[in-house]
Amino acid sequence: MEANIGNMEYPSHEAIRSLCTHQSYERGVNYHDQGRVRELTLDGAELTATVRGTHDYEISITIDDSVQTYFCSCPYDYAGACKHVVAVLLAANEREPAQTPSDDSLQAGSPDPIATDVQTLVEETPTADLRTFLQNLIADDHDIRDRFVAFAGDDTEHTVYDYKEEINRLFENALSRRGMIEYNTHIDFSHYHDLAATHRSRGHIQAATTIYRALAEAIRENMTRIDDSGGYYGRKLEEAIDAYAETIDEQNLDPDEKQAYIDELVTAFIEADYAFVRDDYDDALRTVCTTTSDLEHWFDRLNPHIAGVSIERTSSDDPATATAADTNRPHGETASEPNDDARTPREPPDGTLHASDFTAGPLTIEEFTGETLDVAHLTVGPLELQYFVGDAFENFHVDAPTTVEEHTADITPSESETSTSGSPSSLRTRRVLSSYLYLADQLGDEETVLSVYDDIYLDNARFCKQYAEQLIDRGNEERALRVVEDGLETFGSTTALQWLAADLYRERNTTAYRETLERLFLDHSEWDAYDELKASCDDERWDSIYEEIITAIADNDHRRLIDVYIHEGELEDAFAAVENSENLTWFQQYAQTVAQVDPDAYFEAYKELLVPFAAGETGRRHYREIVDHLEAMQAFASADRFDAFVEMLKDTHSNRPAFLDELDKAGF
Repeated sequence: MEANIGNMEYPSHEAIRSLCTHQSYERGVNYHDQGRVRELTLDGAELTATVRGTHDYEISITIDDSVQTYFCSCPYDYAGACKHVVAVLLAANEREPAQTPSDDSLQAGSPDPIATDVQTLVEETPTADLRTFLQNLIADDHDIRDRFVAFAGDDTEHTVYDYKEEINRLFENALSRRGMIEYNTHIDFSHYHDLAATHRSRGHIQAATTIYRALAEAIRENMTRIDDSGGYYGRKLEEAIDAYAETIDEQNLDPDEKQAYIDELVTAFIEADYAFVRDDYDDALRTVCTTTSDLEHWFDRLNPHIAGVSIERTSSDDPATATAADTNRPHGETASEPNDDARTPREPPDGTLHASDFTAGPLTIEEFTGETLDVAHLTVGPLELQYFVGDAFENFHVDAPTTVEEHTADITPSESETSTSGSPSSLRTRRVLSSYLYLADQLGDEETVLSVYDDIYLDNARFCKQYAEQLIDRGNEERALRVVEDGLETFGSTTALQWLAADLYRERNTTAYRETLERLFLDHSEWDAYDELKASCDDERWDSIYEEIITAIADNDHRRLIDVYIHEGELEDAFAAVENSENLTWFQQYAQTVAQVDPDAYFEAYKELLVPFAAGETGRRHYREIVDHLEAMQAFASADRFDAFVEMLKDTHSNRPAFLDELDKAGF
C-alpha cells in the first residue's frame, strides 16, 4: 500500500485524522495506545517502524517540505492510510510534539489556571466538607461510586456475569420496537473502560480483565440484533477483546493460570458467529501466547477441530484432476452423492457466476466476497461490485428466464455442517486452519505445515497461494508450480495465483510465462503484466501478441481498448474508438488525452452527443453534469466555437431558469 499524503512536518492529530477513514484512525489510535509501534526510527525526514498486528508490518514514511509518502506491508487497499501508518504517525507526533504559540501571560510548562484553581479549592476546603461532598456525589452517581470503590478500595469482586447483566440491560434499553439496535444507535460503553482503567491504575489487573471479558462477551452475544452497517459495535468489540488480552498479559500469570484464559479465548474463537470476530480473538490469542508453552497449549486446543478435516475431491488421488464442482461442492455433498444436475456436469469455472449455480444450494460468503470484505471497509463509503466479488466472479449471467424458486434451495444443514454458533462449518474450518498453520509455523513444525497445506490447498484459493509460497520459501519451486497449476485449474483465473505462476514460469517456460501475463491483463486489467509481457518480447513477437490482445477486447471491452491505444501512444486509434463509442462519459474522460489529435473534430462529435443529452432531462443535478461536460470541452475547443455552442444552449433552453443559473454560476 503506497500513496501521497500531503505536505506536513511531524503531523498534528488533526492532520493525521485527515489522511484516513474514521475507522482507520480509531484503530490506529488503539494500536498506538497499546504500544504496538516497535523500532520507531526518526532520521530527519525518514520514519521507519514495525507495527505488531495480525503479523508484524513494516512501515516507512518520508516527510519533507513538498511531499509526504508512506508505505505499509499490510494488505489494506481501501480509502486513505491504514491503521498501522496512523499508529506510526501518532508515535512520531508524540516523539516530536508540534509547537503551538504560547499565551504571553503563561510561562512554558506552567500549569493550567483552571487546574490551579481547583487544586487551591481542594486544599482550602475543610476535610469534613470534602467528605460530605464526595459522599453526596457517590450517592447520586452509580458510575462514580464504582470508580471510587475501584480507586480507594480493593477488588469489587464483581463477576463476569454481574457485569454482563448490567451491559445487557443497556442493550435492552436501546432496542427499537422491532427488537433491534437501529442504525446509528450507539450505546456508550465508556463507563466500563473508565472503570477498568481505574482498576489497572490501582494494580487490580484481575478486576480489569473481568470487566473487559464481560464487555466483549456481551457485545458479541448481542451482535445478531444490531444494525451495525457503520461498524461501531465491531470496533467496540475489537477494543474490548484487545484490552482483555492486554490485561491477561499484564497479570504475569504462571503457565497453568494462563492456560485457562487461552482455553476461553480458543472457545470464543471457535464459536464466533462472524469472521471479523474470529479474527479479533485470533489477534488476542497472539497477544496472550508469548511463550512456547503458550503456543503449544493453543496448538493442542485447536487439534480436536482439525481432526478429520479432509477435502472432497474426485475419485482420483491426483489433486490436479480435481474440478471446481468437486472442491466447491455444497456443504455435506460428497462425490458419491451427486446433485440433481449430475447428468449435465457443470463446466469448469470461467470467472463468471451463473444463475444456475444457485440450484446446487446456498453460496458461501467467500464465493460472494472473494474473502476480502470486512465490516470495517463499510465505513469507506458505497462499495463497488469488485469489493464484493474479489477475484471470484467478474460477471453475473442469467442463463434463461427463470424464477426465484428455481434458483434457490431450502437446505437445513446437518449437525456436522454447522458449528454450535450456527456459522457455516467451511468458513469456521478455514479460519481454524489458518490459525493452526500459523502455530505450526511458529513452533517450527515444518512437517505439519506442509502436510496440512497438502491436504487443504484445493479447498480455497488463499490456502493454495499460501502453500505455494511456503514451498517457494523452502526452495521447492517445482512442487510450488504444480500446486499453482492445480489451483488455476480448480479456482479459475485468480490474480494472485496467476502472478505466482508467471514468476515460476519466467525461467522455466517462456511460452507459459507470456500466456500467463497475457491472461493477467485480459482477465484482470493488470497493466504491470502488460508491460512485463511487452518487455519479454522482440518486436515481431510483440506485434503478434498485441494483435491478439486487440482482437480479444475489441468487441466487448471498448474502454480497455481505448486505454491500450493510449498506453501505446496510438492516439489516432484511440480517437476513433472514442468517437465510435458514442459514450458521453468517455468523451469527457479522454478529452485531455485524445482531443489533441483533432480538436475541432473531437469538439463536433462531443457536441452532437451533448445536445440531446442536455434536452433529455431537467433538474439541477442534470444541469451540473452539462456544466462538467462544457468545462471539459472548453479545455480544447477554440473560443469562438465554444462560445457559440454555449449561446445556442442558452437560446434552446431559455425556458429553464435553473439551467441558465447553473451556467452563470460556472462562468458561462
